[in-house]
Amino acid sequence: MPLKLAVVGCGRWGGFHLWYAHRIGFRVTGWEPPGNPGFHKLIETRRNKYLEIPDGVSLTENMDDIRDSDIIVVSVPAQEFRGVCRSLSSMNMESTYVVLCMKGIERGTGLRLSQVAAEEGLSPAGLSVWVGPGHPQQFLEGVPSCMIVASETGEDGKRMASLFGSDLIRFYWSGDLVGCEIGAATKNVVGIAAGLLDGMGYSGLKGALMARAPLEVSRLVAALGGDWKTVYGLSHLGDYEATLFSPFSHNRRYGEELAGGRRMDRIKLAEGVETTYATMELAERVGVEMPIVSMVKRILDGETTVGEAISELFSRPEREEFPDDIPGIGG
Repeated sequence: MPLKLAVVGCGRWGGFHLWYAHRIGFRVTGWEPPGNPGFHKLIETRRNKYLEIPDGVSLTENMDDIRDSDIIVVSVPAQEFRGVCRSLSSMNMESTYVVLCMKGIERGTGLRLSQVAAEEGLSPAGLSVWVGPGHPQQFLEGVPSCMIVASETGEDGKRMASLFGSDLIRFYWSGDLVGCEIGAATKNVVGIAAGLLDGMGYSGLKGALMARAPLEVSRLVAALGGDWKTVYGLSHLGDYEATLFSPFSHNRRYGEELAGGRRMDRIKLAEGVETTYATMELAERVGVEMPIVSMVKRILDGETTVGEAISELFSRPEREEFPDDIPGIGG
């Protein structure tokens, strides 16, 4: 019998996971806590902005319907994840694998999402994160991509990669949970920076942004005990096209709107906003300089304009592109 999979959080990405898991042969149930009007509409219409929920996919507000799941895929806004963990904490997960399909760092604590899960007492058979480039709109059109599943040991990631792989998504796996989580989260901050450049007509600077941003993210990953090379893989640099250039990127669009003096109404769609603050809190805690992330934060706070921030970055002292301050990482 096919494995039973539950999707917790049935928004834009959650809807895709319902569709995709059904496509590759899982028995699928989507769950949201009671009281979400958007979920009620999904139950009634079985459609969202991007797709139609396939026949055979169940939608429920009853947690009992997902207690015996073999796999739980979580796809909620990063800053709401702690609350979801508390909802799920009553479940016995000794035989259940959890896969986090979100990108973010918790603001106020600087915790990675896997750390939030542990702090809230979730004890699944295994926990992995699924990140990398892709937009639901493109997947639904049959455009393939490569993505990555990471876990602390790599073995859970390897197993999930095998289960989720298809002709639409080729998976790699990693044992560097720190690098993949930090890389995926900060990618959204770089997306805002790219949008700021687009909004100012400075799109030609995005090449420099693509070269310099991974360097400061690498330093943060290394300081946290992760592998700096992970940043140059699918979790971060490999996701740049989908975030720094794509018209579907909420973070890039947010930066573009901000540069034009506007702010997107639904800030939670641009997860890089909260992640900017969380990243700076974390960087300051471990003593890592992150000039690009700092620039984005100051612009979000209204402390400087995009033009002023770029001028400030350009006035920094000249230096060698790849000094040996950390083996393998430039400054």
